[in-house]
Amino acid sequence: MELSIKKDYMIFNLQTLQTKDNKPYLRLSLSDTDGAVINGIMFDSNKLRCKVEKGCVVNIDGVVQSYNGVTQLKVKDMTLIENADKSVFLPKSGKDMGAMVAELTSFLNKNVEADYFKSLANMFIDDKYQFDKFMRSPAAKTVHHAYVNGLLDHTLSMLKLSKLVADFYGKSVNRDLLFMGVLFHDVGKIHELDIDNGFDYTDDGRLLGHLLIGIDMVRDYVAKIDNFPKMAETLVLHLIASHHGYLEFGSPKRPKIREAFLLHYIDNIDAKMQTFESVFAKDNVAGGEWSSYDRLLERPLYNHDLKGSSATDTEVDSNSDPDSAFTSKIDFTPKDD
Repeated sequence: MELSIKKDYMIFNLQTLQTKDNKPYLRLSLSDTDGAVINGIMFDSNKLRCKVEKGCVVNIDGVVQSYNGVTQLKVKDMTLIENADKSVFLPKSGKDMGAMVAELTSFLNKNVEADYFKSLANMFIDDKYQFDKFMRSPAAKTVHHAYVNGLLDHTLSMLKLSKLVADFYGKSVNRDLLFMGVLFHDVGKIHELDIDNGFDYTDDGRLLGHLLIGIDMVRDYVAKIDNFPKMAETLVLHLIASHHGYLEFGSPKRPKIREAFLLHYIDNIDAKMQTFESVFAKDNVAGGEWSSYDRLLERPLYNHDLKGSSATDTEVDSNSDPDSAFTSKIDFTPKDD
C-alpha cells in the first residue's frame, strides 16, 4: 500500500549513487517538523530542478511505501525552501529537557562528595554558554542518541547506571571520579557537532575530535578552581582520553584504572541499548518482528514480545560473586599504547 504525500523535510543525510545502468539516484535521510526521520530514495535525480545538499529544507512530492519490510519515502520531485528555520526539523526524543536537567543536577548534588569535584561539576553547569549547548546537543551524528537533547539524555542515563555499578563494586571504585568521567566523557561533542546544520561535523570536530576538545574544556575549568588535586585532574582526563576503550576506536590511551574500564563499558551499554530503540523506531518493528540489517551492529535485530519481569522488579545482591552477574571477557594481554 502506498500513501501519496507532499510535505516539508530537512535533508539529514544524502548520498548520490548510481544504478547498475549508471543512472544517478539519491538515498536520503529526511526529518520532518515532528523530528521523525524517514529514509528516502529518488531515482532519475538528474531531473532535479534545484541543487540540494545535506542540511537543505525541501518540499517533497512522493509516496510512502514499504520496501523489503522497511518504510521508505519514494521521492518524485523536491523543491528547495529558502531561509527555512532548520531547528524545527531536527530529530527529537520527546523527553522533557527541563526535567532531565533537574534530575542531572540533583544527582550530582546528592552523590558527589569531594568539594573539588563538586566545584568542577558546578562550574560546568553554571557556564551558561557551554551548558546550554550541552543541553541541546545530540550524543552522535547518526549512531545513538542522535537527537536534540541526546547528549543530556545519554549522560543522565549513564550517571544512573554508573551509580548501580559503583554500588555493586563498593569501595574498590571511586564514585566521584566515575561520575566526573561520565559527566565529561562526551562534553567535547558540543563543539564537535553542529546542531544548527543537521548534526554535521564542525571544523574542530573533524580536525581534533571530541576527546581532545573535552580534555581542553576540563583543563580550563580545573585551572579556575583553587587547590584542585593534580592527580584528580589527571585521572579525570584519563577517563575522557580512554573511554572509547581501544586505540583503533579513537582512544589515545586504553583504560588503565578501574573507573576507566567501567566508564567504557557503561558508555557502550547505554549506546547499544539506545541503538536498539532507534533501529526499531526507524523500521517500525513491532513485537515479534525483525529489523532490517543494521550496518553499525552488522546484523538484523529482533524485537521479541516475551513478557516477563521488568528491571525494577529485580535487585542485585552486592555480596554475590561478581562473575555471576558480569560475564564479559576482557583481554588482559599486555599491549603497547
